[in-house]
Amino acid sequence: MQQTLWFNMYWPILFIMPFLGLLVAGLSKRIDPVVRGNRVLRHDGPARVAHWSHALGVVALIISGFFIGLRFSASHVTTSANTAAWMNVHFVFACLFLFGTFYWLGNTIISRYRFREHLPHKNAISSTLNHYGALMGFKKAKAPNEEKYFESERLAFLVALGGACLMVVTGVIKVLAHIVDLPGPFVYGITITHDIGAIILVLFLLAHLFFGVVIPNAWPALPSMFTGYMKREKAEKEYVLWMQAVEEQGKDIESESASTGQAGAGSAGSNSAQATEGDGPAHQGTLGGAAAASDGKEQA
Repeated sequence: MQQTLWFNMYWPILFIMPFLGLLVAGLSKRIDPVVRGNRVLRHDGPARVAHWSHALGVVALIISGFFIGLRFSASHVTTSANTAAWMNVHFVFACLFLFGTFYWLGNTIISRYRFREHLPHKNAISSTLNHYGALMGFKKAKAPNEEKYFESERLAFLVALGGACLMVVTGVIKVLAHIVDLPGPFVYGITITHDIGAIILVLFLLAHLFFGVVIPNAWPALPSMFTGYMKREKAEKEYVLWMQAVEEQGKDIESESASTGQAGAGSAGSNSAQATEGDGPAHQGTLGGAAAASDGKEQA
């Protein structure tokens, strides 16, 4: 029995996913990095959703694309039914990839500084050489003070961004080829470009895994990709400039809650004494407002 090709039947879903990603991004509530006791929030929930939906989409697309075969490589499936099955897997994770990509894009449009913090500085190359040179013990290399992302990560971001853009544009055109008739040579060229984009993402993924997971230097920040948090002492050591900015702009939530609680207790005692002296209604209202404000701060 011939298997249905989902790219032919359900192609509108692929065009819905970008809009869905943008919509969900607009409804998401972002939380800026903040210190909570001995931990610091490095990646909030939406950041992790964007990362993992995009990452899982890319990995699954690479695997399914490998079995389907690139234009300049052999296919690893032997029957048309198996080819259709892997094409359908490709379809499912193309949806996830598009959602994750445009969810990230929507968040970036809303908070543009989140995009800027990924961009490399002018000294990115020299900073990267010094960073890893110091790790390898070269005496002339001086480890630079880092922001939220290492300069090497910022350089890699440009590669990932370029590869993702290439995949989205060429992928959309390849989907259109399932809907309308396009010139054969044009589709062939688009397919080649799509495959090149896939190779770029494979190389990026391997480098990302090595520098973000394998080497010990990356381990302190790794838990934050799952829980959002990393240890404060590790962050202050590895990301000096970032932690300085976080501590200057934000506050330690636990310390703030403790001080707020003490202030609230003192205020309650004062207001209670005043209410006993005959100023009841007015001061009760003030006390209620102070308690509500205190609760709001602690919940925040």
